[in-house]
Amino acid sequence: MRYAGLLLLVCGWMLAPAGRAQDQVFLTPEEALAEVFPKGRYVQYDTLRFTPEELEEARRALRRTEPLDSVLVVRCVYDAEGRFLGYAVITEELGKHRPITFIVGVRPDFSVEKVAVMVYRESHGGQVRLPRFLYQYRGKTLRDPIQTHRDIVNVSGATISVNSLNRGIKKVLYFVTTQYRKHPPQLTYHPN
Repeated sequence: MRYAGLLLLVCGWMLAPAGRAQDQVFLTPEEALAEVFPKGRYVQYDTLRFTPEELEEARRALRRTEPLDSVLVVRCVYDAEGRFLGYAVITEELGKHRPITFIVGVRPDFSVEKVAVMVYRESHGGQVRLPRFLYQYRGKTLRDPIQTHRDIVNVSGATISVNSLNRGIKKVLYFVTTQYRKHPPQLTYHPN
């Protein structure tokens, strides 16, 4: 009888879903924004809403089978003098079992400034949060493939996570480029 509690604990551990991991929070939204645009001082939020037709067009252009969110919040970032630094988008992509949350900083020329993983929820593949891996996205544009074995070096044991980041970065570049190339943001903040 005294081993019943231990037996219950062991059985519970053995029957728990494989690959279950704790959420690993690395950056808050404020920290993530400072990570991708360290000189950023002012942020203007822009909420983009997409029609079903726009989402279908994006899905085809990105060659995605899964649906896309109809709303995207874009942070337009400015320095202390009011100079436009770029766009920052916090997004999520499904890893093997759970979403990976990350931020993509996009320069005014629509190339990637920096990517940072904010929350990682998988049990394996967390190496994708390391700067030496994320650095390879710097300078990528919508014209780049952003695919493993083409222009992105894979991480052993993290293939699904790498592919998730690739999809998310390509998605952010698509929406930011198509929306703001035609209509650049207007600065509403004027520094003193």
